[in-house]
Amino acid sequence: MAKFEYTEDMVARMEQVCAGGINEDIIVSLCEEFDFPRRSVTAKLRKLGYDVPTKPKAAPAFDEAETNALVSFLEANSGVHTAEEIAAHFTNAWGREVNSRQVNGKALSLEMTGHIKPAEKKVAPRTYSEAEEAQIAEMAEGGAFLEDIAEALGKTVNSIRGKLLSMQIKAPQRDKKAAKSDSYEGIEDLATSMSVAELAEHFGKSERGVKTVLTRRGISATDYTPKAVEA
Repeated sequence: MAKFEYTEDMVARMEQVCAGGINEDIIVSLCEEFDFPRRSVTAKLRKLGYDVPTKPKAAPAFDEAETNALVSFLEANSGVHTAEEIAAHFTNAWGREVNSRQVNGKALSLEMTGHIKPAEKKVAPRTYSEAEEAQIAEMAEGGAFLEDIAEALGKTVNSIRGKLLSMQIKAPQRDKKAAKSDSYEGIEDLATSMSVAELAEHFGKSERGVKTVLTRRGISATDYTPKAVEA
């Protein structure tokens, strides 16, 4: 499990914003500012002697009337629509956002997933050609440094490191001290085949933090596309 280190400046920041008490908005803002998961931030606050409120439970995605409407729709259109299409239908009908994950989750609890048309599997765009992957493997197995591979392919060291990780191949780095630390190294390549939850587990981060990084870097995961990328 990843260990989250807090600097003196981070602790001072926590003490500053929590001086008047702690609420959920403050906790969320600290998580986003530090890019740390909630469990780490709240644990640190407790160690500092603060009384931390428990995380509020999320409201159910569907109330009783909406659940009945979903059941009727699924029964009347069995196998016709994908979860994404069903979500779009109810978003328009109810005037609030409904996503495909909520539809799938509710259908699962109702044991009605068989009524949902399977979505076509999205093919992620390749960031490396087969020839480039073969060259990376050949150079790495030949003992080349990360820097040499990156220079040969015209890529950044972080990009090559992430690609090697996804290929399950290792290569040494010549100058580790000069490398800038990136807690999301390789996310560009891993995101093409992993969901937000899988990325969060891989990097030891929160899903909120992963989405923030994906948005900042203009990267899409298999189940999340930043609005800027969609545009």
